[in-house]
Amino acid sequence: MKRITTILLLALFLASCTKDHDDVINVELEGKWVLTDVSCFCGFGEGYDFSGHKIIFKASDLSIENSGEYEFLNNASGSYTVDGNLITLNNGKQYTYVIEGTTLKLTYVDDPGIADDEVLMVYVRS
Repeated sequence: MKRITTILLLALFLASCTKDHDDVINVELEGKWVLTDVSCFCGFGEGYDFSGHKIIFKASDLSIENSGEYEFLNNASGSYTVDGNLITLNNGKQYTYVIEGTTLKLTYVDDPGIADDEVLMVYVRS
């Protein structure tokens, strides 16, 4: 009986050690996010619908969907890295991020030598 119990416990232990998130850079970011608002020195007008833009974090890859009038995060699809709360995209651009509940806020790390390049994008988990 001891042997059967030991084998069952060992099998349960091995089954619980799955590789569900081994290739995921940040579990918090995983999934699809829909753009809801952009704050910048841009002219979108009142009530602009940003929902045509989506970002999808899956494992260590990022994909971008742009179907609206404006495109965001161009040439950013592909791999990305995370260091603390800093995301570096494969096109070299960097964003700090904050997740509050189902809201993701990406803030472009601006170039101090360029005026008015600050951008804050607000997404909601889809």
